[in-house]
Amino acid sequence: MKAVESEVHDAHFTVDKQNISLWPREPPPKTGPYLVLGRCLTVRAAVVLLTLVLVSSALNALGPSPRPADPWFMGTMSDVKTSAQLLQGRVDNISTLSSEIKRNSGGVEAAGVQVRMVNASLDHVRSQIQRLEISVKEADARLQKLTSSWEEVDKLNAQIPELKRDLDKASALNAKVWDLQSGLGNISKMLKQQNDILQMMSQGWKYFRGNVYYFSVMKKTWYSAQQFCVSRESHLTSVTSESEQEFLYKMTDGLIYWIGLTKAGSEWDWHWVDDTPFDKLQSARFWIPGEPNNSENNEHCANIKRSSLRSWNDAPCDIELLFICKRPYVPSEP
Repeated sequence: MKAVESEVHDAHFTVDKQNISLWPREPPPKTGPYLVLGRCLTVRAAVVLLTLVLVSSALNALGPSPRPADPWFMGTMSDVKTSAQLLQGRVDNISTLSSEIKRNSGGVEAAGVQVRMVNASLDHVRSQIQRLEISVKEADARLQKLTSSWEEVDKLNAQIPELKRDLDKASALNAKVWDLQSGLGNISKMLKQQNDILQMMSQGWKYFRGNVYYFSVMKKTWYSAQQFCVSRESHLTSVTSESEQEFLYKMTDGLIYWIGLTKAGSEWDWHWVDDTPFDKLQSARFWIPGEPNNSENNEHCANIKRSSLRSWNDAPCDIELLFICKRPYVPSEP
């Protein structure tokens, strides 16, 4: 707009030796782009119209002028028309410029809105940056803590070999303690077992390899002897091995004792009364040579008759003899 105003020249000319100016040489003070343009346009248009009216009135008042003055007047009018045309062009230019300024004002306002939006975005970004800076500071503090923690971990790692050695020693000691505890437990069981055995021995029972045996001091028939044993939670003894046979015949010391071997009630097959399986092949080594002979077809029960490995004899079940009861050893309640 300053460029346009600098191109506009003052329209100044003389009518009847009087200086006439279409607008002042100095422009009025600017109060705003749109206000100044509007005022300039209005003032200049008014001055041009007023000048034309004054010129027309002066011509009518003077009447026909002498011919020598016609060329001057025509030149003056030509200058006025030229100035008016220039003025009209400037006015058109100013109008066009005003329209462009009005159109651009919308863009300026839109740009202002965008600037405000950008400023708001920048404020949001700045706040995010501040939060990130705070987070970075917190992360740095945590990193320092972790660094110190890792230093402690390194110290602990350096102590690990020594701790392992101590742990190995503790494990060895623990194993020894377990062994001692196990040994003490076994000793405790043995002592308890010995105590139980001593109590049973005081009642006439003998212990051998997990079983206890009662050697009677009174004589009974085989059936009565079995009932007596049952009343003591036992049965007439069975024999399951050579070692047990040896234990029994040594304890009888040559006296005759009923054992739990019979063939009564079983279709005349020998069997143990406590339901122990009867090993006929093994038991063949324990009979006295020539036994069992079932003399008079009435010898259905067996006894130990001699103090030797081959000591079994069959005899009538209703004769009275000493007898041997047998039951498994069961530890008493603690």
